[in-house]
Amino acid sequence: MKTPLQHLNSETVRGFWEIATAAAGAVVYQSIPIAQAEEATTVFKTSNKLSIYDEPEPKRIVIESPTKLEEHVAYAHKYANDALDEGKAHVDTLHSHIQLFENDVRGTINDIVAEDEDILPNAVYVGVAALAGTIIARNRNIVLRFMASTAMATAASFYFLPKTTHNLGVQLDRLERKYPELGEAHASVNKAVGDVRKEIDATLLSLRGQLDQGKDMVKQQVGQVDSFAATKMKVESMYSTRSSSAVEETLKKD
Repeated sequence: MKTPLQHLNSETVRGFWEIATAAAGAVVYQSIPIAQAEEATTVFKTSNKLSIYDEPEPKRIVIESPTKLEEHVAYAHKYANDALDEGKAHVDTLHSHIQLFENDVRGTINDIVAEDEDILPNAVYVGVAALAGTIIARNRNIVLRFMASTAMATAASFYFLPKTTHNLGVQLDRLERKYPELGEAHASVNKAVGDVRKEIDATLLSLRGQLDQGKDMVKQQVGQVDSFAATKMKVESMYSTRSSSAVEETLKKD
């Protein structure tokens, strides 16, 4: 004898199984949101619970901004420091240049001055010679007076300080080779010195001629006086009876 289940065919069983599966899935699907809601409610309740500790203060970030006055003061301070540094740099550069110039001058002087020659009083003699040149050309223009004093000083330096003057000439020759303008100036000075020398020679010649002429005139006058005295003596010897004053007056009239 067959049971009621045996009378059901396979299709009916499959349909029943599908319906049961769908019902179970719907129940599970509905249970998930309910569980999530309960969990969220529990978390909310927990978060709303007051704490026994004070809440930490939030970190405060303070951004300081300078005022306009501070900005201007900082700019002026920076400008003053820059100017001071620049001034120090210029002063250091100038000091180094002066030091180099001083060393060059000291070395040049040591090369010029001869060790076996006394600068004093020979340099004084050279200065006196230069002054004499100025006195000689005192009636000329200032250029000729300068050239005359220079020529006299040069001649005196060659006499009193020959080695030092030679060393000075060597240094001047080096400078002329280094700077051609100095060579041109030296040539012009030499020309002027030559002109002054010619003027001095002409003046000395004129003075010598005037001196010789004065000597001749003095000699002539002395000769006339001598001849007058001799004639007077002769006349007095011839006319001894007359007075000498009368003879002198007679001769002067003649």
